[in-house]
Amino acid sequence: MNKNRKQKGTEAFCITVILIFLLLLVKILYQPETETERHTVRSLGSCWYQIRDGEKITLELPCQVLTDADGKAVLYNDTLSAEDEGKIVSTRGIQDHLEVYMGDRLLYHYSDSGFLKNRPMKGKLWADICLPDETGEEPLCFIFEGKENSLLYVEAPILGSFSSVARHHLQASIFLILMVLGMLGMGIVAVIVFLYARHRQMMEKRFLNVAFFLILCSLWCIFDSGLYQMYGRQSAAGTLISFYAFMLMSIPMLRFVQNTVRSEVRWIPQIWVFLLYGNTILQGILNLLFQIPFIHMLFLTHLLLFTGVASMILLLWNEYRKTGTQELSLCLKAFAVLGISGVLALILYWIFSIYWYDTVFQFGILLYIAFLFWGLLCKVANDSQFRLEQAVYERMSLEDRMTGLKNRKAFEKCLEKIQDDSLLLENALLLFIDIAGLKEINDTYGMQLGDEAVIRTARSIQTAGNMISEQQAECFRIDGDEFAVVVSDPQKLPSEWIRLIKAEMENEAPGKYHVRLKFGYSYLRKTDGVLNSVSDWKQQADRMQHYNKKETAEADYDL
Repeated sequence: MNKNRKQKGTEAFCITVILIFLLLLVKILYQPETETERHTVRSLGSCWYQIRDGEKITLELPCQVLTDADGKAVLYNDTLSAEDEGKIVSTRGIQDHLEVYMGDRLLYHYSDSGFLKNRPMKGKLWADICLPDETGEEPLCFIFEGKENSLLYVEAPILGSFSSVARHHLQASIFLILMVLGMLGMGIVAVIVFLYARHRQMMEKRFLNVAFFLILCSLWCIFDSGLYQMYGRQSAAGTLISFYAFMLMSIPMLRFVQNTVRSEVRWIPQIWVFLLYGNTILQGILNLLFQIPFIHMLFLTHLLLFTGVASMILLLWNEYRKTGTQELSLCLKAFAVLGISGVLALILYWIFSIYWYDTVFQFGILLYIAFLFWGLLCKVANDSQFRLEQAVYERMSLEDRMTGLKNRKAFEKCLEKIQDDSLLLENALLLFIDIAGLKEINDTYGMQLGDEAVIRTARSIQTAGNMISEQQAECFRIDGDEFAVVVSDPQKLPSEWIRLIKAEMENEAPGKYHVRLKFGYSYLRKTDGVLNSVSDWKQQADRMQHYNKKETAEADYDL
């Protein structure tokens, strides 16, 4: 009872913590704005202009702007006033070598903080520019750089206080936040299901593979995000962690495939495990010794991931053709979804240099895990049902249905265990009880009263065992009219067992005919401590019951 109360209390505490966390998250992301706060963040998309050939060309952002012969696009805005002093102008465009000026004063110029980033990685970032004291005196100037006479897409900046701008970025990253929370939540569920399955004696390691995969994915998503790169204290270290997490996160899923396919083909995923480990170690050495940036070696990781996923799809397809199981079908679909999302992400990354390529891949990861989870949960449910049925069948096969006592099969297993543990036992007691003349009772009074004699005898033996309270006593019906009691390290004498069984039979006997019980017993160890063999042990008890009249207790009971 106390244990159940503790469990319920723990569950209630966890649910409360989760609800509080969700409420805080909602408050942060969707905090209602007052009338004053509504104007703390505003779009700065109007009244922009370019000067081309001495003419002023008005622009409304977002839009595409044309670069000049030097490959530069210069945009001006003179709508800021002294009231905007100290506010933050936040915009994208770092990938286009953005520089921000106010008059001749440089307000912003991007520089890598200890970790070289490429164009798609820079595209995730915002440029947050704090407006100086002289705001309103000079126009704000944005300078972008691209190819000569090419079109650049320029987004509309936003203007507001630091806290309001940061909250705006947080709201813009809601999908990423939900993705990370979803991955972590599914990882926790995977660990819980693994522990449950292990408790039910089902070692399903693939749930741990899924959990490790989701943890690495979460690390990659968090540290590779624009939010962390903008506001994290150690953005270079975070980027390094994201690279290593990205290089290693496929390994748990290769282990997953290993635990799914036949043992004869498990060497195929193992090869890719070695390749990914080798790639991680090699890139770390090259970066450490020769200062080769990780982004210059990223193509190697992408190539390994692409070919690895393709190989796993082919392997699973070949296995599915041979077995046709639903489990392999779901795994194959999961890897197909992962492969498609990965290819789309690579196209967006390498060909179009689009910064939200990772969102496509992250969504594919969630679908991938959903397929695998469904397959694993179905398998665990089926295995649990099978094991439950097996346990019920096993219990029924060891139980005498008429009396509820264990049967002869269970008796033989018990003796085998006694034999295996004999050196560890101080002693063991074997007590035989026999209903004398059960055939005559059946012939004279009918099978029903004969069954009653068996049931009441079994009940008397069981009740006597409960009263004696031996810690390791087991009662059996080993034949139609024969019973046995086995006691490991007995504390009570056989005479006490016999006395209590007699007393219970007297309490059970309201009837009209006599039931005679015969008793015989034997100890596993002789008086000098020498062990008997199990066969000698049984023979001694049987001999006492049938032949040694002086040691046999025999009683008559009216039934």
